[in-house]
Amino acid sequence: MNILLGADSLAERRSGVGRVTFEVAQALRGHTDVRELRLVMGGRLAGAMVLDQVAAGAVADGAREGRRGLRSLAARVPALHAVRQWAVRGVMDRGAGRLAGNGLPVIYYEPNMIAKPFSGATVVTVNDMSWHGGHGYHPADRIRWIERNLPATLRQVSRFVAISAFTRDEMARLLGVAADRIDVVPLAPSAVFRPASAAEATEVLCRYGLQDREFVLSVSTLEPRKNLDGLLAAWRALPEPVRARTPLVIAGGVGWGTVLADPAADRLRQSGQLRLLGHVPDADLARLCARCAAFAYVSLYEGFGLPVLEAMAAGAPVLASATTGTGETAGGAALLVDPHDHAAIAAALFEVIEDARAACRLRRAGQAHAAMFTWQRTADLLLASWRRALLV
Repeated sequence: MNILLGADSLAERRSGVGRVTFEVAQALRGHTDVRELRLVMGGRLAGAMVLDQVAAGAVADGAREGRRGLRSLAARVPALHAVRQWAVRGVMDRGAGRLAGNGLPVIYYEPNMIAKPFSGATVVTVNDMSWHGGHGYHPADRIRWIERNLPATLRQVSRFVAISAFTRDEMARLLGVAADRIDVVPLAPSAVFRPASAAEATEVLCRYGLQDREFVLSVSTLEPRKNLDGLLAAWRALPEPVRARTPLVIAGGVGWGTVLADPAADRLRQSGQLRLLGHVPDADLARLCARCAAFAYVSLYEGFGLPVLEAMAAGAPVLASATTGTGETAGGAALLVDPHDHAAIAAALFEVIEDARAACRLRRAGQAHAAMFTWQRTADLLLASWRRALLV
């Protein structure tokens, strides 16, 4: 078949949906069941060769800012939004018409829930339902945007993809989508996440001022849903000698909301016991995962929790939230905790840091579990979903 792949997220610094979109696109690029792949970026169609530019970080910051400004203006001016939607539909419909000239069907796949207007078969992935229900997990303008655009997507879509059984069940419960219209397609860790020896990681550890096996690592955008203040509270409950030799290290860009902003967090940052690395390239992140004393991911709500699998694939001993999609993703290969229970998180951290046998057991279990998830498998399951959509 021919694929139109929604890829606006590739024009931004890759995290979350952008990283998933890139991996899916790469897996589809050479797939025997894909004749032509076109990326829908910024209202235009691009060939798969643009993935090489994306991998090299060739999208300019000025271009990113220009796209953000246009989206913001369109949100404030309904008429402009309508004109832009009409123009995007024209681009996609004409592109699909050209692709269909090879005699094969065309499917539009959107990895980020809200579909662009298109007249043909459409499949979207719903990554989670954390925006629903007024939990305060997202800024108000983001929720308004979803609520304004979701009804049109629900009317347009032929089939849905959920990244976990948990998300499928949430979609059925909260959106009223019939479960038999939802295909569960799990994500996978990138190949860069693999075990590394202390020698292989020396350069990266030195770059960030860290000691091998002597730091607790967490990876996420700094926003309230990720529960970083809860993680810090649990880490502060550890005995002082443990904290002194095992700083809490958080890798991730600034998101929204007030996170790690109280005086205690500031003091710990000044002392070096709390370290905020900001955005970390995947190659460096994989090395940090491979050589951390413990990897902690205690988010309040996740549709899947991909960092858990990535850390496992790199050989980290993982503790994670037992709730929402994270517990499903972790399986039996992590220490699972209630993300609201700071004492339970602290106890799990202490166990992994201080009990070498427990850490070794988690490393082995995590690597075996993560090996079951590949992007090739994800692509195959997506293609199966798209074939079902073409039958609608």
